[in-house]
Amino acid sequence: MRMTEVLQMSWLTTPAMVGPRVRNQLLECWRDVSNAGGAVGFPFPPVSDEHVLPSIDAMVRSLDLEVNRILIATMDGELAGWLLLAGNSSELTAHWARVLRVQTALNFRNCGVGRALMEEVSRAATEDLSLEQLRLEVRAGMGLEGFYQSCGWREIGRWPEALRLPGGDRDEVLMTLALKRNAGPVGVR
Repeated sequence: MRMTEVLQMSWLTTPAMVGPRVRNQLLECWRDVSNAGGAVGFPFPPVSDEHVLPSIDAMVRSLDLEVNRILIATMDGELAGWLLLAGNSSELTAHWARVLRVQTALNFRNCGVGRALMEEVSRAATEDLSLEQLRLEVRAGMGLEGFYQSCGWREIGRWPEALRLPGGDRDEVLMTLALKRNAGPVGVR
């Protein structure tokens, strides 16, 4: 599929913003990406809706303008991809957030959706939230490090053999993205 339509980005910051249609699209995407071998939290496919639904519901309940928010990318009303930005409420760590569950719907792979998600999360973290740094963890051996590095992220370390998976243990790769400092207050607002 080629991106001939405009990709729309939306931030969901409260549970009320996740209606039944969006919730179902998140569920289908997470299930399908997991079953296609994606490193998004369910390492032992196949997974069903019943496996994924509790995680969707917990994520939606955690949404909070001050800390957690979901970024969705849609094209012509269809979910093209999404991620979770998880901030910190403590003053000690409020200057950074974690990027979790980065996913591109299978029908939108190789269209630039992942890169667009990473650009928007970086923009929002800098301009809207005055964060100084983003962090993420990546499963080694999936070819993901190169993608994130091409988006400006850098590897800062690894937890050797941290992930026990069928076929062998894998490192967990720790990555960071330094953001431009803003003059405004630090932390998620």
